[in-house]
Amino acid sequence: MPLAYRIEDAAAAIGISRSTLFEYIKDGRIPSRKIGASTVIRHRDLEAFLDAAPFSAATKDAQRSMS
Repeated sequence: MPLAYRIEDAAAAIGISRSTLFEYIKDGRIPSRKIGASTVIRHRDLEAFLDAAPFSAATKDAQRSMS
């Protein structure tokens, strides 16, 4: 399991689009970090986001794929 994901990988891991992920980052729902020119999201922050999200079939699938 990676310690952090780039934007594309984080979005794919939780089943949302890049633009939706950027909205969540802007709104403060998912914390991110800048490392050089790259924006990364820690694995534990994605897990925390999923833990706080209401459950749907897509959310359950995303949690299984991250385990």
